[in-house]
Amino acid sequence: MDEALAHLKSLASTADGTARKKLLDSLRDLQLSLETPNDTINRIAYLPLQLAAAHISIDLDLFGILVRSDAPLSSGDLATRTGTDPAFISRLARYLASFRMINEVSEDRYTASNATRALTKPGFESAIRHHLNTINPVYQCLPSFLAANKYTNIASSTQSPFQTAHLTPLPAFLWLQQQPQALHWFGQWMAAQRDGMPTWLNVYPLEAQAAGLDPQAPLFVDVGGGIGHQCQLLKQTYPNLPGRVILQDLPQTIEHAPPIDGVSQQAHDFFTPQPVTGARFYYLRNILHDYPDERCLLILKHLKDAMGKDSVIVIDDMVLQDSGAHWQATQLDLTMMACLGAMERTRKQWYALLEAAGLRIVGIHTYTEILRDSVIAAVPA
Repeated sequence: MDEALAHLKSLASTADGTARKKLLDSLRDLQLSLETPNDTINRIAYLPLQLAAAHISIDLDLFGILVRSDAPLSSGDLATRTGTDPAFISRLARYLASFRMINEVSEDRYTASNATRALTKPGFESAIRHHLNTINPVYQCLPSFLAANKYTNIASSTQSPFQTAHLTPLPAFLWLQQQPQALHWFGQWMAAQRDGMPTWLNVYPLEAQAAGLDPQAPLFVDVGGGIGHQCQLLKQTYPNLPGRVILQDLPQTIEHAPPIDGVSQQAHDFFTPQPVTGARFYYLRNILHDYPDERCLLILKHLKDAMGKDSVIVIDDMVLQDSGAHWQATQLDLTMMACLGAMERTRKQWYALLEAAGLRIVGIHTYTEILRDSVIAAVPA
């Protein structure tokens, strides 16, 4: 056993990102195969407690205190630095250590673990807050909502567990606009969740396809592009590409977008006709997964109507495997359903959607192994 563990540690120390995730999945499969029924129930039933404990620890800056400490700290030390009851913090620290959110190096002595350091990053702190306060209540309403609706697929952004959980008639994104704290957590998490991962520009031949474009012609329209992260990435990667780069989003989003050299800003609702015609690329990043097919078809219709003979619609979204999809992807799919009445689509579902929109897929370029983030290039059929 010790030799096998040593070998696994050796593999982990030299593995690249893809190999590391494959190793994690293999170990997870092994762990699940060894579980007794009691193990299974304990693993599933108490999952929400991990999220709550992490949230409490972030509120107290407990993770940050351990990361900044040069020496192990006792529960008494942690109680003093957090201003909390020693009896409580001792119990919390013991729980966190049992799940390796922190390390217990000896009796009542704690240090930071890899998980501790991850949980001090602002984007990941926001992820914990976002999921406990915004998403978890939706999960709690999902069983009763589905039962009341005879287990029909949820395909409405205004009739979903989200409205039940948050006592609102508004779709999730409009609700967020009225909740500054929740919007802040969501925005930070969205910005951080793919930090350090490959991007669509690693796989899509945009530079070659932009060759010869008139410098005054529209090159790239970032449809629903938020505050311009992808426009900025494009300009940093290809600063000398000819043609205009245009960032589009709703007025309340555009007004918060910082200026980016070489990028113009335009207020636009993608459910209305596209004002920029004949662009080489109409880019949609994580837009269509937010909507059911009916709404996606309207978005695509407006883009198709605006396309010129050389235009391409570039969809940057997950393409789930038709079988054997990864758990990280499938949990996002059910979350999209519960919160937005939307979905993460399989390869077959993408082909069906775009065919219904009068479009033809000319290429799918996948750039992350687990989530299957991909660039789908489509032109009129």
